[in-house]
Amino acid sequence: MFLKKHLNSGNSDSVSWLAALMKIQKEAECITYVKGDLFACPKTDSLAHCISEDCRMGAGIAVHFKKKFGGVQELLNQQKKSGEVAVLKRDGRYIYYLITKKRASHKPTYENLQKSLEAMKSHCLKNGVTDLSMPRQGNPGP
Repeated sequence: MFLKKHLNSGNSDSVSWLAALMKIQKEAECITYVKGDLFACPKTDSLAHCISEDCRMGAGIAVHFKKKFGGVQELLNQQKKSGEVAVLKRDGRYIYYLITKKRASHKPTYENLQKSLEAMKSHCLKNGVTDLSMPRQGNPGP
């Protein structure tokens, strides 16, 4: 299952991502949950998923992102920390790497997930991204 979100680029206030999600529902923006292959989404959609600062991407959907989009050294060169977002641009769309933990073996936290989502939202608004698909996120630790 993955989340497909249509962003309203006119809203640039700095509310938290979770509050923004609640606000989105009130503004009738579109959030759609889709079961299926994330990579089958429209080629115009930007994509996002979570990784660690070390950019290992050795398990789960991260392996598929690594094979499909490459750019591991490009990501490492951005020197992003937990709670930030690294970005690649591929074929006219952005690929977002939400940095939610220091090492691949660590557990992500809700705080880092929220911060990285806010960083991604900011990038989306600045760059006119209106369609975003990402896998449903699991259960970060405390």
